[in-house]
Amino acid sequence: MEISRVTTPKEFFVKERDSFYSLWTLSFWREFFQNSVDAGSKNIDINISTEEGRGDFDNIGNSEKKVTRIVFTDDGCGMTEEVLNKVYFAIGQTTKDDGSSVGGYGRARLMTCFSQDRYSILTRDRYVMGNGPDYVNFSLDEAERELVKALEEMPEPPADDYIRHRNYLISRRGLNSDLEMVRESKAQGGFNGCRVEVDLDQSTGNYRNRPTTETMNERLRTYLSESQIKPNVTINGKTPEEYFEAENKIQARRGRTKRTLSTEIDGQMTEFATVHISDSDKAIHKGKAIIRVDGASMYTVSLDPEVQVIIEINQKLSRLALTSNRDGMKEGFSDALHKFITELNIDNTSALADKVSKDNYKIKGDKGMLVATLPSLSKITSEDLSFEEQHAAVEISTRVKSSSVNTLEDLKERGISQDAIEELVKKTHWGESIVSKMRWSYDFPLKNDVEQFINSVQDRIYEGDAKADIFLKYASAPLKEWIIQTLGTRNEKALEQTRAENEQRLKDMNDVYVSIVSTNEKTRAAIRRNDPRKWNTATGKGRVPRALLSAWTAACSVAVETLIKSRPSAENFRWTTGWVYSVPEETFQGDRSRSVSIEAMCSLKDSEYKFLLNPIKEDGVLRYSVTDAKDRQHLQALAMHEVAHVLEHYHNESYAGVLTDLMINYDFNEANKRMKESVKAVLSAYESGRAVVQPMDKEPGPRPAERLMALATANDPEAAGEAITCNEDGTYQVDTERLQDHVQGYDHVPDDANKVQFGYGR
Repeated sequence: MEISRVTTPKEFFVKERDSFYSLWTLSFWREFFQNSVDAGSKNIDINISTEEGRGDFDNIGNSEKKVTRIVFTDDGCGMTEEVLNKVYFAIGQTTKDDGSSVGGYGRARLMTCFSQDRYSILTRDRYVMGNGPDYVNFSLDEAERELVKALEEMPEPPADDYIRHRNYLISRRGLNSDLEMVRESKAQGGFNGCRVEVDLDQSTGNYRNRPTTETMNERLRTYLSESQIKPNVTINGKTPEEYFEAENKIQARRGRTKRTLSTEIDGQMTEFATVHISDSDKAIHKGKAIIRVDGASMYTVSLDPEVQVIIEINQKLSRLALTSNRDGMKEGFSDALHKFITELNIDNTSALADKVSKDNYKIKGDKGMLVATLPSLSKITSEDLSFEEQHAAVEISTRVKSSSVNTLEDLKERGISQDAIEELVKKTHWGESIVSKMRWSYDFPLKNDVEQFINSVQDRIYEGDAKADIFLKYASAPLKEWIIQTLGTRNEKALEQTRAENEQRLKDMNDVYVSIVSTNEKTRAAIRRNDPRKWNTATGKGRVPRALLSAWTAACSVAVETLIKSRPSAENFRWTTGWVYSVPEETFQGDRSRSVSIEAMCSLKDSEYKFLLNPIKEDGVLRYSVTDAKDRQHLQALAMHEVAHVLEHYHNESYAGVLTDLMINYDFNEANKRMKESVKAVLSAYESGRAVVQPMDKEPGPRPAERLMALATANDPEAAGEAITCNEDGTYQVDTERLQDHVQGYDHVPDDANKVQFGYGR
């Protein structure tokens, strides 16, 4: 019985290429570059030209057919005969199963070679000639013999037949070029790397995918401008900038890590990508998110805000995350990406906030438990060093000569997880760890050890060494001990903080959600002062910020009710209020970069909307006064803005329509009434926190307490009157918390601070 095997015609590959890739002329470059990067190439040379069809096998050339000839050469590891036969020309096979590279599923060859007119591959001691699914795989000796034979047996047409003679010369010129190349490789003992030559038929495809020289040049520039690959690239003997006559570097620089994306893998939440934003004046892909692996662009996603975002997928998770054509992500990963893009379109300032300074937690009201976000490994391994941590390096550098930590078990006994060490090595590779930050510190005692370790990480991370092994083998004894001590102390502090926070309770209050986006020294102090966990009606602590939060909640409640009334088809939703802390950062806003901070934001988490207000200014002073009519109006406007995001995440026409409806139907009188009532309720609860001040002697001049009151009085008499009440018996009732808030807002004592002014309560 004769058994037949399915054969695949070239037309099938052409159809697959055109239908499977959204823009195959761009993906063409991605596949070539990714293969070269995976092969460890340091140099890539590209030649692009328009040529006459030279023919292949027994087919003579065709001078009337125009092709775009692309020659892609690298100095990577190349391919053996076995890899060529059993992998490259075996659809669906790959050598990239170890997680060290992006890898593929056989479709790359479909697009780059099998669907094209003619191709050849020169790598190591092999030479391949092909057209579509048909190919021959020669050794260099075999290739030399076959090329010589083909030249000798090629019949010369009559000289008076111009077209046939022209085609004959084109074919001979091509074969002679191949022969010369094969002989040169033989003389050098084989070709170091891989050289692929492909002819693209310029007459095929639609207008977007017709592979003319101009189109392929345009796609190449696009690919390079979206990427930041390590190999040096030349195009027709020039740098990309020279070839494309560009003034600036043609690449998208990654910039700082802003945050990470996570999804569930094998039952655990795992970070699979980092998010970066490039400098606004150099970003040429505003309104676009570029998804990359190891700096190589995979695909892009359009954004609503005019910002350029780069999402770098962890190389070891790239095959798990990307679809087979690498034009998208698989389920789970795509959900995390979509969630981030939604957040980005709502508020790009908070979505791109510094990862190292961003913290979020919820404080449960009515005896509820506090739910705090544990500090991530990334934060523990990359947060700026404290003075104590740097000083510890001095002591260790003079004391430690050897280390007993040489295995993973040793690390475990010291209380350090393998995950923490691997995160440290990864961050060191990207220049973001506590080790990397000490590279440029002129007085760090372990500077030489740091330099040697960073160089070892950069050299070994691509050699397949486990990250923990790199640390154990190449970190010096004192550096190893310092890192272990620093990570251990930070981890213990994080655990202590979490335990302490989980023991807190708040009574008679809604859940409060807090998001810390970015801070400075003064705002960090204000965050501690305004922390709802410290509010206490018995001691008077937190009276002013709690009153502000109650006013903000009242404004949001009216906005929520207005939304339900104006959009009755909207579904019910859970919501709460809280704080968002942000200091001004450079952010691109349409025409140029401006220094802005978040005033308020809408956050969707666990199917619950959080309407968060930034309560403080850059100097740490409270931003709003609940007794000021303009401030209340400001709060109401912010409340409507954030509540409108419940129905529309994007800042588009639909959102504008929702916001307009809210503004038209919002009852400002009711909002003011409700805000005042809520503030009054808070103040009533805090009456026990007021102190009585009276003079203890009859000496002339103001008493210390009176001078303190006078300080607040001189700066802001009207507002200070809220804190000080004069009783009929000559004593003064002082709200110390309110008075303190006014005093803290001033950097100097005014000239008339000692002039006591009384009578505010009369």
